[in-house]
Amino acid sequence: MKRARIWTGIDRRASLSLGRSMRGLQTAALLPVRLRITGGGAVLRGPWMLRCAVRLPREHELLRGGPAQAARWLGGVHVKWLRRMGMAHVECYEGPVLEHWSCFAGRVPGEVVMHRQKITGIAQTWRRHDVLLTSGTLLSAVPWSLLCDAMHRSRLFEADALKVRAIDVQQCLGSLPPQPWAESLFVTLSEALLSAQPLAPNASEIRPIAHSGCDR
Repeated sequence: MKRARIWTGIDRRASLSLGRSMRGLQTAALLPVRLRITGGGAVLRGPWMLRCAVRLPREHELLRGGPAQAARWLGGVHVKWLRRMGMAHVECYEGPVLEHWSCFAGRVPGEVVMHRQKITGIAQTWRRHDVLLTSGTLLSAVPWSLLCDAMHRSRLFEADALKVRAIDVQQCLGSLPPQPWAESLFVTLSEALLSAQPLAPNASEIRPIAHSGCDR
């Protein structure tokens, strides 16, 4: 079986990531724009967000339950990691899908919330030979007004509404260096992949790869 791969990192610069349904949408020329092949709303990426990617071969044990189970697995790993880091009240969202033009104002089962506010968004791409599971966790305050400007939305009416639907680590724990959080998430994901193997794994079965501070 092909090896699983893990990446965790934080973007140095702000950029706008748009879901599949948003292709062709006119945006203000304020930020670099990336088009995802996954669905979901707009994501304002930058140094306030810790991102991760887990690439699994299609035959991996974790994928036997389909996209819903995969999302809940990744969300569960993030809940374990965040609780380890002092965020005691996070949990996986289990309500209905709530669509919104902004990713962190929407909800999908498996994503991570705290007091009904979203802290981790999840996306996945299923391809012929592998599946890519990705997440973004808010470590510090997001400039929601910048997202509104980029999406031609009223910052007067929508920025505050976005702010109350999301929460970040810094709001709860105060100022923090991001690198230990990226390293801790990497370790937690590695442990979770090892425990998910159908047979006792050896060093050649999982190849974790981390790139901190890179854009993807």
